[in-house]
Amino acid sequence: MLVKAKERQISFLFQEQDPFFEIGCRILEQEQFPQMLPYQRRRQNGREKLVYRAEGGNLVPLIDIVPKLGDGGLISLLCGMLSLNIKVEENGFLKKECIWYQYDHLYYDKTAGCVMAAVLPITGELRYADGSSWFGCFEETIIRIAAYLPCSQVVYVRKLVQMLKMEKLTQEEALAELQRLGGGGQGILPPARKTHQNTTLKLLYHGNDKEFEFNVDDEDFLIGRNADIADGVIPLEFSRAVSRKHCLITKMNNKYFVQDLKSVNHTLVNGIMIPPYELMELENNDILSVGDIEFRVTTSVP
Repeated sequence: MLVKAKERQISFLFQEQDPFFEIGCRILEQEQFPQMLPYQRRRQNGREKLVYRAEGGNLVPLIDIVPKLGDGGLISLLCGMLSLNIKVEENGFLKKECIWYQYDHLYYDKTAGCVMAAVLPITGELRYADGSSWFGCFEETIIRIAAYLPCSQVVYVRKLVQMLKMEKLTQEEALAELQRLGGGGQGILPPARKTHQNTTLKLLYHGNDKEFEFNVDDEDFLIGRNADIADGVIPLEFSRAVSRKHCLITKMNNKYFVQDLKSVNHTLVNGIMIPPYELMELENNDILSVGDIEFRVTTSVP
């Protein structure tokens, strides 16, 4: 597939015949996704060509509008992208991977306050000329939009993207988490409902004639030896292998995840070392090793 973009227009020339192309076109015509750029279908040298146009004064390049939006508008954009992913897959035929999420080729509808994208009538994943994956483009766009949010929310959004990539969250669960930040769902989907009871987590240590426990009751719980910044402090008399800021436990969608903060002596779950800043889920009876301190993880529902 050849892709060409110029001002307010993106064209896709398909190199091969797709037996499902006609079905995909009919679905796009029937569904009329509100965030899809309108397109025209043509034939060029015997091949299918789709031309998407951003027509009208209400559509502007996304790259121009993002720096001018407030926090609520930015979160609404992120919610809208996840909503579009969900909506596209509701028909059971098209996949979210048919949405063209190249950041420079996206538009913003000033009237509706949402992202406008090319949605192609294909069943497989789009192949980008620079070799990047569909999720890579989706992730880049999410991060570039979120970059204008406050630092704490940028970190939160990055965690969401990581968990989507790890398939620890569904699109619906990620949307619910974003809605909690106050952006809403742009009226495309109703607010997602929580279906799980609230889970609590404890870390129990017993060794060297010492024992203590941490009750993880915040969405972010920092473990380390610096009493000024850590929520769970491990003093020097307990261990000299724990870094000042060693690891961070995050609660999201009623699940707990731990990430190593580039500690000297690493963070492990059940003997598996976590690469710095990557997330690993914590489950009941796991062994969390913070340096040479081993915690037994217990989770419960009050």
